[in-house]
Amino acid sequence: MKRLLLFWLVLVFLPHLALAHIGSPNVFFEGQAGPYPVRVTIRPPGVIPGLAEVSVRVTGGRPERLAALPIHWNVGKKGAPPPDPARLVRGETNLYTAELWFMKAGAESVEVQINGDRGPGSVVVPVNAVAVRRLAMPGFLGGLLVMLGGLLVGLGVTIASAAIRQSVLPPGVALDRGKRWPYRGGMVLVVAFFLGNLWLGKQWWDREDADYRNNRLFRPLAASAQTLVQNGQRRLRLTIDDESYGHRASTPPLVPDHGKLMHLFLVREPMLDAFAHLHPVMADQSTFETPLPDLPAGDYRVYADITLESGFTHTITASVKIPATPTNALAGAFEKTGFDRDDSWHLCEPIAKLVKAADRNALTSYLSPEYSMTWLQNGPLIENHEVQIRLAVRGVSGQLVPLEPYMGMLSHVAVRRDDGSVFTHLHPSGSVSMAALQLATLRVEGKLPSAAAFGKDEPICKLPSVEESQPEWLRMNAPGVGYSFSIPYEFPKAGTYRLWVQVKINGQVYTGLFDVLVRSANAS
Repeated sequence: MKRLLLFWLVLVFLPHLALAHIGSPNVFFEGQAGPYPVRVTIRPPGVIPGLAEVSVRVTGGRPERLAALPIHWNVGKKGAPPPDPARLVRGETNLYTAELWFMKAGAESVEVQINGDRGPGSVVVPVNAVAVRRLAMPGFLGGLLVMLGGLLVGLGVTIASAAIRQSVLPPGVALDRGKRWPYRGGMVLVVAFFLGNLWLGKQWWDREDADYRNNRLFRPLAASAQTLVQNGQRRLRLTIDDESYGHRASTPPLVPDHGKLMHLFLVREPMLDAFAHLHPVMADQSTFETPLPDLPAGDYRVYADITLESGFTHTITASVKIPATPTNALAGAFEKTGFDRDDSWHLCEPIAKLVKAADRNALTSYLSPEYSMTWLQNGPLIENHEVQIRLAVRGVSGQLVPLEPYMGMLSHVAVRRDDGSVFTHLHPSGSVSMAALQLATLRVEGKLPSAAAFGKDEPICKLPSVEESQPEWLRMNAPGVGYSFSIPYEFPKAGTYRLWVQVKINGQVYTGLFDVLVRSANAS
């Protein structure tokens, strides 16, 4: 407890710092905890050690007991504390909540355990545990601590003064003039002692502060991007410049997520009228390259998702200026110059300067002359409120169109606030990296080592193929599966957002586009 209090005292003098997934740190998962369908939201703490808030909504069955267990990736379930019981939220019938201590930074996971009428069930949800904030000291608390500190110093000086003056005299004898100067000299030494200790304490405080800022506070990986022209074809090169990532001995290798080492998104700024979802190949540990599709020239923002073998995920950002397509560009570039088969891109209208709040129950995006996508919006969107983004694709006659898995999912969704302060990559299973989920689950089950291949190019952990790793609900052949889907999310702040929703129909990837206004929670 003393160490935790000391750590908190160091933190409270420090201001805030933003974190990537960009501006959307909460984790959302929708899937199965054994026989129980669940939606799990994890709100990680801003500091480590810190308390994470876990919310679990059980949408099927009658649970009798819920518990949540934090598991650090290299400790495993054997080294985890006892699970904490989850409490039913007052006024709810199926929403439970628990608070868990995250004690170590790194890849963490939360195992949700359920017992009820369908028997036992569990699911493991991965989450990054990192210190991303520096909390400000409340003014009244700072003033109170200064007063108490001054009182302690004053009491110390008083006690030392009495000891120097009275300890050398017999009882009832006053201090004579001949001894006043030694007494005054002693007092000078006492005051110097206290001031010296205050100075040493300040030096210690500054060292702790510098260590926190430089070593314990999470910072997104530094990266740079540039465009090259090779054989008449534009290419994008993304380089991770961060020194911490460049040291192979301290960085575990990457594992494929949906079969790809990197998911890279390009968004043209400021109009957001060009979008690409690409999958670069690794040139070396820190460099990734991909051909560029026929995107218009301009300034682009780069967002790249990677997952380490530990289960820790990074969203890397950079800016790049893409030149116009060379006049000697190769024909049939998609087939001839190394595009990934799952690469896709989309050109669209610029984002509206003012998006009105939707007062209707459906928003429609036209994918092609044959297909349209409908977002069944249930009421207004409000910041930090749970929302189910329910989508369906229909043909020209209104019939539901069957969807194919696109990299193991019915959909991939990119969400960005118009000013770039929020960006996240979602699926029907939520915001979790499927690779991180697989790693956490297999480690809890004892099927993978609680270690990582530090300093090696190839990971120790071998994940299932994309087809094998598809969620159970996607591999089932139940009626209606593969026609419509929903995505759990909470918009973290009010403002205008653009969503690119990607689906696959008859072997072709289509991109739906939605511009929405998210209201402030305080708005009337």
